[in-house]
Amino acid sequence: MKVLVYDFRWIDERTTEFQASTENKFGRKALKIGDSLSLEICSDVMCVGSRIDDIWSPCPNKTKGKAKCDICKMRERNFIFTAFDGFDRSNVTELDLEQISGSHVVYLVLFDTNLLKIGVTQVSRKILRQIEQGSHFTLFVAQTPDGISARQIETLIRKDGLVDKITSSQKKDFLCPALTEIEGEKILLDVFAKHRKALDEYPHLQDFLLKNPEFRSWESIYNTKDIGKNPKSFHSVQLKNGESVAGTILAIKGPFLVVETPDELVALCAKDLIGHEIDFGTRAPGLSVHTALQNSLF
Repeated sequence: MKVLVYDFRWIDERTTEFQASTENKFGRKALKIGDSLSLEICSDVMCVGSRIDDIWSPCPNKTKGKAKCDICKMRERNFIFTAFDGFDRSNVTELDLEQISGSHVVYLVLFDTNLLKIGVTQVSRKILRQIEQGSHFTLFVAQTPDGISARQIETLIRKDGLVDKITSSQKKDFLCPALTEIEGEKILLDVFAKHRKALDEYPHLQDFLLKNPEFRSWESIYNTKDIGKNPKSFHSVQLKNGESVAGTILAIKGPFLVVETPDELVALCAKDLIGHEIDFGTRAPGLSVHTALQNSLF
């Protein structure tokens, strides 16, 4: 049976899930490391619809070419999470601001030596947010009473030169960075020391900085160490319409699934499947693509 993939997300520290719809029904498919996975891309991209208060609605125009059309984006009102900088309130309402009420944390993330970002999240999602974006190391640097102050800190440090967004295409080549925890912590502390000066003119925001920033490593959750131990070639692929993969999930890092087939390890970004019709039916293990793979990660 074909389903239209709406999202891929982590549910807890061991479980991920695909969310998808078919006709007028909405469902979920849970996945963990060690599970079998079989999927085939069966369509080009189309709008997946919208979810408001956990209620899914199909796209009214059945728009093609985008995983989320402008109308469905507008219905979900996610601007407060994606574009609000903490200062400019011209495009937000009090109802929007309620979505970022409560205590938040500000953190620095390291994906590789020169691939770092700053981010914010609610305290209740402190751990899960790191796992779902595939953070390799994290340094929590501040805790604020609300999301507005957290966004202000993030914005000031971003304007000082530290990015707040990194794409999946940037992350895909750094699933297994060759860094120890000691090296990772030093890099993050040095970067924070460099950019905290951006708050010099905002003493009320400096009060939210942690006296002892909290460092965390997430590698053990992803099981990425088993990738380096495996002698098979390791490819990163973006499946197209009519292509498929089947095998056993060896590792999951953020949105990336590493699938072991009889011949190779295949890394694919589950977020790339959003907006496609997918057939999760059982098929013979292996990777089926229209053209030969040109390179491998290792």
